[in-house]
Amino acid sequence: MIHEFRDEIMKAVFSIRFDAPESEAKRLHTVAEEMFDEIRRLETLLSRFVEDSDVAQINRLPCEESVVIAAETFHCLELAEEATQLTNGYFDVAYLSATANGERPFSLLTKPHRVRAKVESLHVDLGGIGKGFALDHVAQIPILYGYSRALLCADSSTTLALNPPENTPGWEVRIELDGKEHRCELLNEAVSCSGTSVRGEHVFDVKRRTWSTQSKRCCLFVKSAALADAFSTAGLIMTLEEFDCLTQQHKFCYTKQLR
Repeated sequence: MIHEFRDEIMKAVFSIRFDAPESEAKRLHTVAEEMFDEIRRLETLLSRFVEDSDVAQINRLPCEESVVIAAETFHCLELAEEATQLTNGYFDVAYLSATANGERPFSLLTKPHRVRAKVESLHVDLGGIGKGFALDHVAQIPILYGYSRALLCADSSTTLALNPPENTPGWEVRIELDGKEHRCELLNEAVSCSGTSVRGEHVFDVKRRTWSTQSKRCCLFVKSAALADAFSTAGLIMTLEEFDCLTQQHKFCYTKQLR
């Protein structure tokens, strides 16, 4: 039996589906609430709209000053910097920051976890990776309770599949591309889709220094929901040649034949 739970967090609708016996409904509700509570906690760290969040404090840093941040924020920023490297700068959480003579506008320091500003106008925005990071982060919670057959979603843009429902090849998900609805199965992997049809011009083209106006939708599959988020955002502003190069160069991100 499929059990589904929903909550609105991070300005998105998060949903969790479990495949489990009907008798497990009450316990699954408790597990889902624990997952939603943890996502809410992450929002207090990662959202630039929360006044005392880690990201808000980072964005108030004077040049060469640093601030201690939570381990989760540090890990999310590490993944974001990895995505910046892997996408040749097409994904960048500091896209609105002042330039730093060709260097990154901030640095990550350990013992304790800290961020140091390298510019006067540092602006970090984890909106392009935070929801996927949240899905990855809470995915271990149901497993600890013995529920490994689960599907986690943040709106219709990012989905993370654990083990599939019993006697199925994967979790069936629906993806809209080119104005058509397609279907595919997910098995221990994530998919993220970015586009302008739903939210309009919300992706900044870091190469052309303007908001992307391309009317297209990019869909990528990766084992990590956070990196799926980042790569699909980058793919939206890439040319077809650059996008093909991304998927060929990094075999852990890929497209799928949809039906």
